[in-house]
Amino acid sequence: MYPLKSKLENAIFPLNDIEGKLKNHGFVIGANWEYDHGSFDLLMQDDDGYQYLRLPFNVTSGSLDMNGAVIQFETPFLLTHIYNEGLDDNVGLEGNLTGSLNQFQEPIEKDGKVPRKYQIKGFEILKRIEDELL
Repeated sequence: MYPLKSKLENAIFPLNDIEGKLKNHGFVIGANWEYDHGSFDLLMQDDDGYQYLRLPFNVTSGSLDMNGAVIQFETPFLLTHIYNEGLDDNVGLEGNLTGSLNQFQEPIEKDGKVPRKYQIKGFEILKRIEDELL
């Protein structure tokens, strides 16, 4: 995990106001959401492992499964998942979206070192998101 300093940290938004904007940039609500927290995840690249930019948040009003939820962002970070090519462990256990992202296998390393080129790319993407949302 590689944390990124961001103006988004602690910013509060109605979920409905920003979800579409983030989806336009390729973000999806991560598979590990709960009613009171979650994250927007962007798969930046799938070489050298899977490179994600994650925008975690807590729900401050309502819940994620209802209209009108309000969220507060936490510290964004970059994440590298490194997979073992050719393995089919736990095929389909978590549904189609997760399966399409993890190639049907558990990572060798869930929190691998984020290569420098993706640190730069993640920061640039985050800056564009900050400029649009703030």
